[in-house]
Amino acid sequence: MSTADTPSVSIVVPVYNGMPYLPAALDSALDQDYANLEIVVIDNASCDGTTKYLESVRNPRVRVVYRESTQPAADNWSEAIAHAQGDFVKLMCADDLLAPGAITSQVALLTMHPEAGLVANRRSVMNGAGQVIKRHHGLDGLRGEVKGIETIRACLHAGTNLLGEPVCVLFRTAVIQQAMPWEGRWPYMTDLATYAKALLSESVVCDATSLATFRISSTSWSSALLKQQPKQFAGWRAEVTKDARLRWSALDQIRSNANLAARTAARRIYFLREQRAARNR
Repeated sequence: MSTADTPSVSIVVPVYNGMPYLPAALDSALDQDYANLEIVVIDNASCDGTTKYLESVRNPRVRVVYRESTQPAADNWSEAIAHAQGDFVKLMCADDLLAPGAITSQVALLTMHPEAGLVANRRSVMNGAGQVIKRHHGLDGLRGEVKGIETIRACLHAGTNLLGEPVCVLFRTAVIQQAMPWEGRWPYMTDLATYAKALLSESVVCDATSLATFRISSTSWSSALLKQQPKQFAGWRAEVTKDARLRWSALDQIRSNANLAARTAARRIYFLREQRAARNR
């Protein structure tokens, strides 16, 4: 089958001050074996050497959009999706990594499930020192093609985003573009709150293979927002459960609150350990 006969894929990379991790992230995208691929980077007026590095990249598959002023992260993510020209699109951040063959695998799954709007895979989790601390993380029992409503309910019950960060997900471009903009009211919940807008009418294919690596550290965006996470999850939950299709009950709320508290405590313990380890490196 020729490139012209295969679906096209856009990997979009919204970045602000992405050094020193951006080169490795871009390499992992360029190393994909999927031929019909474009990579679009939105440089959000970086000031740390990111712009200089991007100016040195010479690859016909890479297209860079340079912004003259910095915009909020959710707006930069939305602009990145708007620039996607492929049939499918994946958003990855500057410190994420894609496993070899990730795009080929996810395109195959969406091709096998034409009614699904997105596919999600498990991922590895890496700390700030580049050490993998979790393998095959995410989904928590979600497997195969799952109705979007049931996926949202599973995430609400778990008190977390079971589908993972955008690097774990491949969307049909039309589906995610209709769900734009990325939700900015709850920064910690930007990914799941936006997925949910699509999942109210779409199903998701859940595959247990780990196809990406997400970096988490004591200086990451997630760490900075950790204290706000329970409040932001609750805010998103209060809004999304207004939809009668979710069939949300008082018992569901109790279960969600318990799991949210447990996961928040576990994250706090991890970040305290990571901060101590970072000071000793």
